[in-house]
Amino acid sequence: MSRTFPLHLFAHAAAACLALTYAWQISQSDYLRTGLQFITPLLIIMAVHLGWLALTQGLHRGFASIIYRRSAQTAVIMAIVVMTASITAPMPARAGMDDVIGQVLTVLFCGAIIAAIVGVVGFFIYVIVRLFKWGISSLGGGKGPGNNSRLFDVGSLVATGLFLGLASLEGLPNSYAFATGGQATASYSIDADIAETWQTMETATSPAFPLPGVLMPFPQPVEVSVDEGTALGATRKVRFQGREGAGYLTLRVVERTDRRAVFDVVSDTTPYAGWIAYQRLTYEVRPEGSGTRLDVTLSYDRRLSPSWFFTPMMKGAAYLAMDVLARDVKTRAES
Repeated sequence: MSRTFPLHLFAHAAAACLALTYAWQISQSDYLRTGLQFITPLLIIMAVHLGWLALTQGLHRGFASIIYRRSAQTAVIMAIVVMTASITAPMPARAGMDDVIGQVLTVLFCGAIIAAIVGVVGFFIYVIVRLFKWGISSLGGGKGPGNNSRLFDVGSLVATGLFLGLASLEGLPNSYAFATGGQATASYSIDADIAETWQTMETATSPAFPLPGVLMPFPQPVEVSVDEGTALGATRKVRFQGREGAGYLTLRVVERTDRRAVFDVVSDTTPYAGWIAYQRLTYEVRPEGSGTRLDVTLSYDRRLSPSWFFTPMMKGAAYLAMDVLARDVKTRAES
């Protein structure tokens, strides 16, 4: 083996494999929705690089910077590789939980989300530490503790470990959690009167236009097996299918006026159910000139932590989904 071969690449590979293996084990436990699955893997990556430096007698002054840099590299590369593999992987012909290919793709997709969070957190911590050391070095004329003190290295790693440890506890019972409720609304102006718009909403169909590319990795509605319209008490049952399996979202109209129809979720066995709890779907219309203004709103409950990642992610995905529903009504009503 060439002496120029960077042996620490083995540390990168080992750190990534151990982090993903740990995350997979947590995903099979009661803690799959907590920060333990999504934040703690970065601690494992840092621990592997620390161990590697110790074995290679590399714990010289400034070793913390090496650990941060290599951990950030591992996290970012892991995110890029796993996310690319997940996006380019084919959709299985049959998305059942007894489908081995479907199960492999499920693991890959979950790994991509974990890798994305680890990559973001790892890079963020590396940048913050670099800025902090630069500030200390500037104040000390280039001779501050950030440059020549192993005490700074140890203190920095301990502080970072405590931060990541506390962040990993988000979502655990008796620890802490942030607000999980959310709502997303999409609106369209429809060149049809209110009566025609309601008539269109009496039936649900698969959209006749391509879905946004960002939604393609997620389970898709493939069939409306029960559709009783929008009258009070009416039921609508939609089958979703994706890499993670298949299931049904069942809704029932619990409020109906001339301007508003509210569907409550009766049951949800779709692959989405583990990530987000759908609560209510609302269609609301109002006159706008000679046409109609349609608002489609989804109320939901976020089930995954950390909130800083999943709150905007789920709100964005929910908005795109409501945009598809509203645009479908507009397209059919105007045609």
